[in-house]
Amino acid sequence: MKILVSACLLGQPCKYNGGHNFNEKVAALQAEHEVIPVCPEAAGGLPIPRIPCEIVRGEVIDQSGESRDREFREGAEKCLAIAEMEHIDLAILQSRSPSCGIRQIYDGTFSRRLTEGSGVFASLLAEKGFRVMDVEDFEANADSVMRIDISEFSCRYHVRCLHDADIPDVYSLCCGNPQYYRYCPPFVTERSIRDDMKALPPRKDSSDKYYVGYFDGERLIAVMDFIMAYPDEETAFIGFFMVENSIQRKGVGSGLIDELCRYLKSLGIKEIRLGWVSDNPQAANFWHKNGFQETGLSYDTETYNVTVAMKQL
Repeated sequence: MKILVSACLLGQPCKYNGGHNFNEKVAALQAEHEVIPVCPEAAGGLPIPRIPCEIVRGEVIDQSGESRDREFREGAEKCLAIAEMEHIDLAILQSRSPSCGIRQIYDGTFSRRLTEGSGVFASLLAEKGFRVMDVEDFEANADSVMRIDISEFSCRYHVRCLHDADIPDVYSLCCGNPQYYRYCPPFVTERSIRDDMKALPPRKDSSDKYYVGYFDGERLIAVMDFIMAYPDEETAFIGFFMVENSIQRKGVGSGLIDELCRYLKSLGIKEIRLGWVSDNPQAANFWHKNGFQETGLSYDTETYNVTVAMKQL
């Protein structure tokens, strides 16, 4: 797994005061994963040490009252380019930072009071569809967060998380399957793909969502929206799965599902759930062929009925 982290979490002395925020659990990730450290503030040209900064009415201001917004945003863009180039699977960022804070940041009064909000870099990553996690949340949930390695989804194809930069390729793949959208309208758009990348079921957060692509070299051949531990800890959920039209009916899709089932079983997952549009016979046939059976549950959307199915592992 490729994990981008705030560099201070690895002990790099890049905090505003020249110190660091070394985190043992984050550092331990280096033994089994590719960990990529970044510091958006240093990347934006700010010195170490530097005057403390906070976000005031949407602008980054230092404690002397001078705007540092340009440096923060330039640094965030440079680090975003690294995230996109490396195709990261997860970002673990320092809490409360005006660059990297996720759920809370300091309120702009330089009094150590907190307010809801995100830092400049964290917001940019989230807008681009990356999985972003506060280091304190990671510490509390490290075992469950690192339980799954999406690169193990397939032995034949390269699997990685998809982001905004991949939307044109996802759109092209989906447009090649018009029959799917006859049963499941409306027809795909780049906006709907972006929304799907961020959509979550009730009581879940982005740390359990994996919107992934399967690649044969540089070619995207399948897309899956996967939720871990939903609706319970021993169940996984497939929200969407589509294979490129030109390789359908050749066993590729079934092979991918078989590999996924074997990997999830090795993790102790007991069941996979999903849903198909009740009027779509091709979807029903595909999932039946792969061992999924109706649960007896269904639900209505504004335009179609969904049959809920499951497979025990």
